[in-house]
Amino acid sequence: MARKVIALLGVPYVNEDGVAGETGIKPGHLVSGVTSILLNDGDPCSRTFALERDELGDDIDEAYGLSDVVKVGSFWPGQRVYAWLASGQNVSAGAFLEPATNGLLTAYSSGVRVARALEAVNASTGDARIRVEVY
Repeated sequence: MARKVIALLGVPYVNEDGVAGETGIKPGHLVSGVTSILLNDGDPCSRTFALERDELGDDIDEAYGLSDVVKVGSFWPGQRVYAWLASGQNVSAGAFLEPATNGLLTAYSSGVRVARALEAVNASTGDARIRVEVY
């Protein structure tokens, strides 16, 4: 079944105070503040994900354009998110995840754990959506 929302469980703190400083921010991307995709893998970061603009009729596949107002949600441990897994990753349910580049998640190796996979996902052919629990 296709998911239609990014916040799967829990109510995140929602912020709409900034505009996109770049194109390509998609709902489910891990973001830095409100204006850009998190770029540095393994860096400490808040658990802040871009959300869909459902009040405007946009779904989770609508990317934000340059200067669009970006709706983000700050999530707490235990809340669930429909995020993005980086291309080339193959993770099992229960695996810990850390930030990768471009707002994606990757299998934990030595960085900062930000989430735990709730399902097994093989993203060997490209970035893939994944249900995660914020850690």
